[in-house]
Amino acid sequence: MRPLKLTMTAFGPYKDTEVIDFSELKEHRLFVVSGNTGAGKTSIFDAICFALYGDASGEDRNDNKMLRSHFADDQTHTSVDLEFELKGRIYRVFRQLAHVKSGNKGATGDSYELYEINSGQAVPIVDRFIVSQVDEKIRGLIGLTKEQFSQIVMLPQGEFRKLLTSETENKEEILRRIFKTGLYKQVTDHLNEQRKEMQQICSEQAKMLEYHIGNVKGSLGGREDSDLYKVFEQENHNTFQVLEALDKEIEYYTVQLKEKKLLLQAEMTKFQEHTAVYHQAQTVNGQFDLLDQKSEAKQQLVAQEDVIMQQTVQLSLAEQAVHLQVYERHNIEMTDELSRKSQLLEAALAECLQAETALNTATALYKQEEGKEELRNQSLRELDRLQGYLPVVKEIDQRQQRDTKLAIEVEALSKQLNNAIDELEIKQNERSSKAAQVKEFEEKVLHLPAKTEKLNLLRQQAVTMQEYLGLLEKLTKEQTEEKGNKESFEQADQAYFAIEERWIEGQAGLLASHLHDGELCPVCGSLDHPQKAAATGDIPTKDELERMRMEKSSFEKKYLEVKAKLTTTEQQIQEKQQQLLEQGYPLEEIQAIYADLLIEVKVLAEEEKQLKEFNSILVPLKQALDTLDSKLEELRKHKEHTQNLFNNKNTEHVTEKALYDQSLSNLPEDVRSLEKLEQHIKITEVNKRQLEGAWKQAQSQYQEANERNIKASASRVNAENMKREAIANKEKALQSYLGALEQAGFASEESYKAAKMSDEAQAELRKQIEMHKASLASVTKQIEELTLILEGKERQDLAVLLQSLKELEQSIDIVRGEYLQAENNFDKGTEFKTNILMAERSCQNAEREHQLVKDLYDVVRGENSRKISFERYLQIEFLDKIIYNANHRLQKMSGGQYYLIRSDRMEKRGKQSGLGFDVYDNYTAQLRDVKTLSGGEKFNASLCLALGMADVIQAYDGGVSLETMFIDEGFGSLDEESLNKAIDTLIDLQQSGRMIGVISHVQELKQAIPAILEVKKTREGYSYTNFYVS
Repeated sequence: MRPLKLTMTAFGPYKDTEVIDFSELKEHRLFVVSGNTGAGKTSIFDAICFALYGDASGEDRNDNKMLRSHFADDQTHTSVDLEFELKGRIYRVFRQLAHVKSGNKGATGDSYELYEINSGQAVPIVDRFIVSQVDEKIRGLIGLTKEQFSQIVMLPQGEFRKLLTSETENKEEILRRIFKTGLYKQVTDHLNEQRKEMQQICSEQAKMLEYHIGNVKGSLGGREDSDLYKVFEQENHNTFQVLEALDKEIEYYTVQLKEKKLLLQAEMTKFQEHTAVYHQAQTVNGQFDLLDQKSEAKQQLVAQEDVIMQQTVQLSLAEQAVHLQVYERHNIEMTDELSRKSQLLEAALAECLQAETALNTATALYKQEEGKEELRNQSLRELDRLQGYLPVVKEIDQRQQRDTKLAIEVEALSKQLNNAIDELEIKQNERSSKAAQVKEFEEKVLHLPAKTEKLNLLRQQAVTMQEYLGLLEKLTKEQTEEKGNKESFEQADQAYFAIEERWIEGQAGLLASHLHDGELCPVCGSLDHPQKAAATGDIPTKDELERMRMEKSSFEKKYLEVKAKLTTTEQQIQEKQQQLLEQGYPLEEIQAIYADLLIEVKVLAEEEKQLKEFNSILVPLKQALDTLDSKLEELRKHKEHTQNLFNNKNTEHVTEKALYDQSLSNLPEDVRSLEKLEQHIKITEVNKRQLEGAWKQAQSQYQEANERNIKASASRVNAENMKREAIANKEKALQSYLGALEQAGFASEESYKAAKMSDEAQAELRKQIEMHKASLASVTKQIEELTLILEGKERQDLAVLLQSLKELEQSIDIVRGEYLQAENNFDKGTEFKTNILMAERSCQNAEREHQLVKDLYDVVRGENSRKISFERYLQIEFLDKIIYNANHRLQKMSGGQYYLIRSDRMEKRGKQSGLGFDVYDNYTAQLRDVKTLSGGEKFNASLCLALGMADVIQAYDGGVSLETMFIDEGFGSLDEESLNKAIDTLIDLQQSGRMIGVISHVQELKQAIPAILEVKKTREGYSYTNFYVS
């Protein structure tokens, strides 16, 4: 990459547009950038770096807001336009910073463009002019990241020496960014996470195994004569012992199941036999009870025979009365018919009288209305005249209403317009005040994210230190506790050993006291007993021995628990120490560092709190500003809309008023008012309707009265005929009814009515009689059958039989409980065995997996004698190549005195090694640290390293073209000889085709290099540039 033209606008100290045309260098490839301190020399390099990568060249200028010129006016945007040549092709990149203009709520104006110049035409080479596409395309063209560019192309002031003199961690980070080895660190972190996960899994699997063994002890370990009980009585036992004892326990319960099952079957058979006897006795007793019940029921049925006979006679009379009901109903119907016909005749006579009176009244009214014919015609003519004027008057009235309405609307719009203008002015003033407040608080909270990030990091480190110090205190306490418990356990163990020896000696004495010559010894079988053990007087009991053993076990358990806690604490301390060392803190000063860190955290927290308070004020202020902007836009639109409405309505009102006045003058005076005209029409219509209605009503009443009189006369004649016919029918029906009563044998109508009964009552009475007969026959038959069945049998004592059944049932419950207990223990044992085997396999598998991951993690993280991780191993390969290329130039620049060597010395506090530098001095034939070099020697070494790195990167990325190098300061530390050699090196680089720009105040350098880019500052404070080529 070779720059051709650089155009800076409102950038750094350059107020307006400053153009640097590198073609003015002509054939010169080496030039010096010279100027007073603060004139803007470094800003030229920053502008090139900003155009390519969007950032300044130095890490201390990584905030792009700092790049904007303080001299620029509010309307001028900060921008950089760079034309450069790369591999024979010309490109142009343009970047423009966004900034907040006065009165705006946010930054605007950012722009990103990238072109290739073909035949003088700029052709875009990205799909869209957005920052991501422009950045990606430039990185692809140049082949370097911003970090690589800053190390080998543009060497910022005070930063390119970092690779030489910085700590090993800083070198590692530099090489990681340049050669992209961070992936291998991610692999290490991933393996560490896997290691922790596997360690957690191992711990969980071990706990699960202990849990399953604990289940065995809690559920099956209580049988004192079992091997399982003996295993759990031991202070320490392993999984194999538990499984072996558990197999024997399962075999024991298998035998128990078989025995209990046979016993249960025998008890069940006996219970079934006794149950059958009990049920048979229960059945016989029930039959005797049933026979007694049936006999008593028969006696009750026989006692009801007289009542049944009376009910039979009553039912017979009711059945006779049913046949007479037809005659009775016919007689009643004829009586009712005669009553109805008499009522009809009375009504017909009254209607005849009323119809004749109404006809006389209607005739008089008809003649009166017939004489009003002329009044009706006159009313019709007046109505036609008035209705002829109605449409015209209505139209005039509507115009008057529209004119009145428009006048009101014009007045209202005038008020609205004035209000809108006043409100808009108020809101504009309020908006200006809010914008000033927002700008003030934005400047205050600018550094809040950086403060928060730093505070979080310090808090995490403080927590780690606090936990570490707490663990140290805990370790001291646990060590004291462990020592005390160990002494108590050793004392209890000694006491138990002593009492056990006394008990064994005492048992031997007791056994010897029962030995006699000529009798076999139960221990060795000998007949002779020459030296029998002497009986001791103070023999401890078995209970005393067991109590001491339990006491010893208790102390031992406490001791082991405390010891395990101590081990855990020590492991935790080691982990915390590793974390603190990785964070760069010396452990011996951690207490003082922790106190200082707390103070720093407190100060930062206060600063963050204040900034957050400012931010909490800023957020509602911005929201209020946004709301005001929206409101202002609404008010502007509302004011314009109201103005347009007012103009339109006013014009419409004037036009409507003129049309109304013209139309009104063409009408007679008496019809100009719509209200009066409509009222006159309404009165005329009412009068017309009244006259016509009265005439129609008189005609209708006369016709209706005449028809009513004719119908009333006909109805009277018909009613008289029907009454005569009804009298004859009533007499005939009465004679038929009386004859039927006499024929049926009823002495009077009262006896007939007494015998009457409803169909439901007859059916119910008939049902009772038949049920009595059926019940009596059924009970008689059942008594005969039961007597035959119970012949020769007696009642049984069920209480005795039931007691016997209960005793058998209790015995079965006991046996069943023992069987279920044995079955439950067998199932538990089988399940526990399966669970323990599975847990043990899982535990072993997890342990193998954990060890594999741990070994792999230790390899890649550098847990070896050289303290070199896998990532650092690869970085060393790159570093060796850089040193090799650097030494070619360094030996020449140092006159053969120095060459660089990668140091193999181990870093302090267990840090990773392998990236340090030593320098070999041929004059003394000794190695020494590069930090012992003088300032000028360090500059030479750093320059050679930068050039060596450029060679390696160019070889590493074959497509990278390194045609330019910019160096900021450093030559002032060189003596005359070193300066000349440095200049010779730069000239060699120039002759290889590179363009080299150097920022320097050294007069000798400016004299030695014919091309100078002079940066000067005006009295107003801003800068400008000029090329001077000799």
